[in-house]
Amino acid sequence: MAIRFGNRISGPSWTEREVDVNMERNDERAADGAEAPRRTLEVHFKLFGTDGVSLQSQELSKALSARGWRAFSCASDVPPDAEGLTVPELSYQSPDAVALRKRVFSTSEDHPPASDGDSLVMEIIQRAERIRRQVEDYVDAWEIPLLHIRNIMSLPYNLPATLALYNLATERPDIGFLMQHHDIYWEGPNSKNFVTPYHQVNDMMDRIMCPTLPNARHVLINPLAAEALRARKGIVGTIVPDGFDFDRDIPVIDELAFRNQLQVLVGDPRPVGADDLVVAMPARIAINKAIELAIQFVAALNLERTALERAPDGLGLNRRQFSPTSSIVLLLPQGEDLDDNRPYFERLLSYAQQLGIKLAYGGNIVVPDRRFQHDDPDHYPFYGTYRAVDLVCYPPEHEGFGNQAIETVWTKRPLAVLEYAVFKRFVRDHIPHYISLGDTEQLERLKEFGGLHQLRHDILSGAVERAITVLTDHDLERRWTDEDFTALRAFCGMDTVAAEYIRLYTELMGGVGP
Repeated sequence: MAIRFGNRISGPSWTEREVDVNMERNDERAADGAEAPRRTLEVHFKLFGTDGVSLQSQELSKALSARGWRAFSCASDVPPDAEGLTVPELSYQSPDAVALRKRVFSTSEDHPPASDGDSLVMEIIQRAERIRRQVEDYVDAWEIPLLHIRNIMSLPYNLPATLALYNLATERPDIGFLMQHHDIYWEGPNSKNFVTPYHQVNDMMDRIMCPTLPNARHVLINPLAAEALRARKGIVGTIVPDGFDFDRDIPVIDELAFRNQLQVLVGDPRPVGADDLVVAMPARIAINKAIELAIQFVAALNLERTALERAPDGLGLNRRQFSPTSSIVLLLPQGEDLDDNRPYFERLLSYAQQLGIKLAYGGNIVVPDRRFQHDDPDHYPFYGTYRAVDLVCYPPEHEGFGNQAIETVWTKRPLAVLEYAVFKRFVRDHIPHYISLGDTEQLERLKEFGGLHQLRHDILSGAVERAITVLTDHDLERRWTDEDFTALRAFCGMDTVAAEYIRLYTELMGGVGP
């Protein structure tokens, strides 16, 4: 079996690497005098996309490196120039993974025979062993004392991966396992996708999902998830919010070139121009993001365009010279996981067409910052796209934390947000100024378009009025965004978050057995 070190493939003996590896190990131990090297293995289905889990892993890995730790990556998408292990079987989007998931979580109304459940469990066991062996060999080769596992132990998108890591944790008491749960499978709108007709699979899930193990600690990114975990599993987890490096610079891009290269999917076909007002919904295209609410917001804002045209000093941070020929554009910059949500996306396009808005898509030209190459004129780093945005509308119905709210505050753009449960409970007290779209309990449903969510008219009108005020009053916008930046940085700045993870890592490594 071949193991990859960065962009190098080496056989089991790895003789050409032994001297370098041993020197690196000694250096890391000497850094703090500890017995165990300060190393972690970040494990997820994928780690190099623009989804929230990938971005959080990238943020933490960078912060750990600056603090004398070495964070290796383990996922299905580790690129050749990154330090880590590529395990294609960790993907939840591969044809094999999708086919297995469809069989496990069958929606058929027929009652399948019990033997089908037995054969599925055996197949999961066999697939898990291949994954476990690859990960264990890599951990042993690099003497990695701790695995930081994201979502695999709480979302059954790939049960062989969950079982592989569960088996590794039970068989290796000398290794610590920090199991971080961004989402929990029995919570939220996706929970209905994880109902199986097989009691054998249910029994397995009860045993291996969010397990109680002596060498494991559980981390949740919000208190609601922590309460759900304790109620169902009796596990007291540690709450650590998603973190962000507020001191990093926003990548510089050619804003006009980016706008011009966006794909206009609905509305006025002219390229997005310098004087157009761009409202971004920067999250993934997924049903829990309730993107239809952003469509409603842009449509209502467009009805008040006369007030925007009268702004003497332009609109927003970039002072857009909005005129009768300018457009208000809803931008969806991400293409992450679009194929998994295509039916919802098609409903959104039809709805945007009916409301008469202009909708632009950037998924073909926007890439994760870690994959961006500066000599590539046809692609743009995800974080850099915020420079071309005037206001962010972030309306998720259900969210584990809300990375796009953090990013909006960091880039000092005004934020319009639906107050989803975690935002109300955990985040909003740290963002003093935002445009409220109401909360989830105030949402209504459309009769058309498959029952998309709908904002109440009075709430939508008030939000549009506040948006116009902040876009046209530049002193107010600056005060809002500066105070939001300061408050949120104190809550979930990477200095605070990284220190908490280092504490957890140290405790875990100190408590594992031989």
